[in-house]
Amino acid sequence: MKKKHILIAGGGSAGWITAALMNAVINRDGRDVVDISLIESPDVPRIAVGEATIPPIHHILNILGIDELDFMKATDATLKQGIKFNNWLRKEDHSYYHQFSRYALNTIDTFGREWLKSDRAVPFADTVSVQPTLCEMNLSPKPLGRQQLQVPLSYAYHLNALKLADYLRDISTARGVVHHLDNITKVDMAEDGSIEAVNTEKGERYEADFFIDCTGFTALLIEKELGVGWDDFSDHLLCDRACVMQLPYETYYPGRVNSITHSTAQSAGWIWDIPLVNRRGIGHVYSSSFISDNDAEQELRLYEGAHADNISTRIVNFKVGKRKKTWVANCVALGLSGGFLEPLESTGLHMVQLAALTLAEHFPYDGEMQALSEKFNRIMSDRFDEVLSFINLHYCMTQRTDTEFWQEVRRPERILRDLQEQFEYWKIKPPSMADFRDQLTIFNSINYELVLYGMDFQRDYFTKKFGPNLPPINTPDFITNRLNILSKNMPTHEAWLQQNLDMPRYDHSGGTL
Repeated sequence: MKKKHILIAGGGSAGWITAALMNAVINRDGRDVVDISLIESPDVPRIAVGEATIPPIHHILNILGIDELDFMKATDATLKQGIKFNNWLRKEDHSYYHQFSRYALNTIDTFGREWLKSDRAVPFADTVSVQPTLCEMNLSPKPLGRQQLQVPLSYAYHLNALKLADYLRDISTARGVVHHLDNITKVDMAEDGSIEAVNTEKGERYEADFFIDCTGFTALLIEKELGVGWDDFSDHLLCDRACVMQLPYETYYPGRVNSITHSTAQSAGWIWDIPLVNRRGIGHVYSSSFISDNDAEQELRLYEGAHADNISTRIVNFKVGKRKKTWVANCVALGLSGGFLEPLESTGLHMVQLAALTLAEHFPYDGEMQALSEKFNRIMSDRFDEVLSFINLHYCMTQRTDTEFWQEVRRPERILRDLQEQFEYWKIKPPSMADFRDQLTIFNSINYELVLYGMDFQRDYFTKKFGPNLPPINTPDFITNRLNILSKNMPTHEAWLQQNLDMPRYDHSGGTL
């Protein structure tokens, strides 16, 4: 079989995740099946958002054979146990957790039904997991030293997206990926409608058998050359901009490094709050139809406080949707060129990882692409639709009516029809694995229950159904017992970071101790 050549257009997180994973999978165990090269523009600024991940990121480390602590040191990473949503249900004084670990006994899971039939005095998440309490205590999901937990806690990472790209670039090039710094100026097309080569500003012409478009929203190959359109999701996800700020601990240290991403609802969107070992990144995701850029920035500054008055911000415009086909001819679009959904559930990097691994599995070694591309397109389309539905869920469950934005997201036409049908079905039975279609599902019944019940799903309906005098809900003994053990033995998140990653000790003014 003739050796194939893959050319990746564009770097950043998407390009280098793709290069690293495809090289590791296709050329694994010393095989020399494909040559991979990547052309990265030295002039296009990198977006550098998407600094929170979900647990499948561990798969990248396993495939690449990366040591976790080396990875974390290189990317300024901290541990992430989930997301805490603040003020999404009501304007104030309400929060809930979507944590990564949920425990269940080795029987049929009836916790959701029992919670619905109770007085709901204990948040649902606290009845199925220790992580919300551990996060409130700011305890690490990992013990110090080499001690192993009897029941491990799931976690992901907060990380510096630019350093992640650089880290994977260095690994990839050391393992044979060729890196070009240049600007693509012209694309040569073959008579059959496939891409033949790209030409660059430096006068080079690069031919390849297969092209991967990681050029972001520019979509240089998939859209500008191949003319593939875009499915717009803005009818269901209204946010289209983010105002972003970075806060070094030397400037201001809040007193702790959370092991949770905070998502705090605002008048026309929400603010992420992501801690790294040396700074926090915050960003206001909002709808420009309901708030101006200046007012969005002021909400972000009000959220943070006066110590951020001299910290600069920048505006990132984005569009939500997916490519109508992510694989056309001999070109696949990954990252922003293939689709984007707002970062509410930290799926951006995971979608790149999923696409790269799926493409490696469906790579056309013998040149036959039709059947493989059809299956790949169906897989990726389903995943974007799935994430759209899960993010849409967060908005349509709100009870807020304090601004036009929150009134708008509750309108029936803003809620996906399939989701509305599921709401009626979930009045009859709680979500279960049978409600989800395939094994590649990112968010399953466990995730849906945490959001539904965190947002107080259909309280009036179930009170009427089960009667006004609902019994109290109690935290199961196995949760209470485990919490007692962990709260006494787990280090704080800062202590774990200081011992394992040499994180400095800061005082509240930002000075080191």
